Amino acid sequence: MTVFRKLSLLFVISAIFSGCSSDHIKPGCFQEDNRKLLSTIRNIEGTISLQCLESFVIIPNEKVDNNPVGSFFPCNINDDFRVEGIQVVFSGYIYESLDTEDICADFFEIIEIRLME
Repeated sequence: MTVFRKLSLLFVISAIFSGCSSDHIKPGCFQEDNRKLLSTIRNIEGTISLQCLESFVIIPNEKVDNNPVGSFFPCNINDDFRVEGIQVVFSGYIYESLDTEDICADFFEIIEIRLME
C-alpha cells in the first residue's frame, strides 16, 4: 500500500471516529413541535411520581437550571420506570414550553436513567 493510500485511509478513519462523540445532541422527542432544546442535564437524582393528568413525571431532588416548572415530563420513559416513588438517577434534554401552554412539568427526553443505589 502506498504512503498516499495509507494517509488517506488514516484520514477517513479519524474523520469517522471524531464524529462519534457521545456529547453530540441527537434529540428525538418533541421534534414535530419544533421545540427548542434548552439544556442538557446529567446524573440528576430524583423521584418518579404519577401526576399531571395521570402521567409519570420525574421530580428532581434539587432545583435544576432551565427547569422552570420544577419537574420533568419525559416523552420516552420506559415501562420499567413507571413506578410511583422509585428513586432514579437520570440524564436528558430539557425542551422549551410556549407561553400559551398550561403545563404541569417541563418537556423532557431521557437519554439515560437507572435506579438510585
